[in-house]
Amino acid sequence: MLDGVTMTARELPKILFATPRFLFPLDTGGQIRSAKILRAAHGTLLDVTLISPATPQELHTYGQELKGVCDRFIPYAPRWKNPLSRWLGRVFSLMGPWPVSVATDFSPSFQQLLLQQRALGNHCAEVCDFLHLAVNYDTMPPNIPVILFTHNVEQEIFHRRRDVATHWWHRWLWHNQYRKMRHLEESVIPRFPRILTVSDRDSHFFRSTSQHSDIRTIPTGVDFEHLPWHPPADTLEVVFMGSMDAHQNVDGIQWFLKEVWPLLKRRVPLARVRIIGRYPPRSLTSAYESDQQVTFTGWVDDVAGASRTGQVFAVPLRVGSGTRIKIYEAMALGLPVISTSIGAEGLELEPNIHYLKADSPEAFSDALAMMLLDWEKCLEFSKRARAQVETCCGWRHAAEVLMAACMEPVCGQ
Repeated sequence: MLDGVTMTARELPKILFATPRFLFPLDTGGQIRSAKILRAAHGTLLDVTLISPATPQELHTYGQELKGVCDRFIPYAPRWKNPLSRWLGRVFSLMGPWPVSVATDFSPSFQQLLLQQRALGNHCAEVCDFLHLAVNYDTMPPNIPVILFTHNVEQEIFHRRRDVATHWWHRWLWHNQYRKMRHLEESVIPRFPRILTVSDRDSHFFRSTSQHSDIRTIPTGVDFEHLPWHPPADTLEVVFMGSMDAHQNVDGIQWFLKEVWPLLKRRVPLARVRIIGRYPPRSLTSAYESDQQVTFTGWVDDVAGASRTGQVFAVPLRVGSGTRIKIYEAMALGLPVISTSIGAEGLELEPNIHYLKADSPEAFSDALAMMLLDWEKCLEFSKRARAQVETCCGWRHAAEVLMAACMEPVCGQ
């Protein structure tokens, strides 16, 4: 077990980093971002004590990975330990004051651990990773920065889910959750002395809604050494990468296959679609079993390798907030990108220069057809996008921003 085991000898500023999800495997954008930043800071910039839920099996399986992101790891038990109790808890949470996704992260065991760590007085700063965990921070220590790291404007996600919902009861549910999340963000953001966001757009939103004076943007990075550039394949294959148990990805792929795919097949009859991501819902895979040009891979060990046969990368998202790391990663790999406005928002990219923007089925299918039928244009976008990502993205810079946020005094302290 890693609890209390020191992994670096050099004296570095000590921080307490708490996150509501075990970081491994790295299969969601938030986990990837937090783990990559910690990995870049660990051993050179910061001494990290990491707190998160974890099972004995997770600790056994990912012990080596943990050593790469923290100096010591302290697990805590999740509030609901089995699927049935978690499901019942989520149902009852519908009647409570918090959004369901937040209520599941309320944890008396975490609160107890937090108080114990504060009593030791070992840390120069605390980082609360994700708004969901913030409901456990009843008090703030008066002498050190306590930083809320927001990966999204959470209320936007629920607002957009409400807008794309097709059934009245879905619209009611998402409106209910949106109102609760908006109230929560408006009440929680001002309580934290310092806020980190993942884009200037999110920073502007929180400044305008909370009047908070200390909000900073932490950049999104890319592992260039693990994502070498290759020219796009000349295969007529459209690739999507993303966890297929995430609502925004399921919604986006459903929209793509229903509205965009028939139009594209008329323009490019030999086109193929490859959807890379874990746990695609059976209702979706069964609907396209007879279409030999649509492939759902499920879980793959090497996402970069699985995408090498692609000619174009599609991001047909209609729901979401924050930034999509997958776009930067696709560009690093050499895949030209077609994305909706929501898919690319918050990223340091210019439409028609680094990617093609398309928000309607017709525009999306036209953009895909243009790229698939013109490999030289694919190559042109591929090179420009890779150069842009190399210019603006790097996990080391993100880690330096985190370090500065942890080390600089907070006004009034």
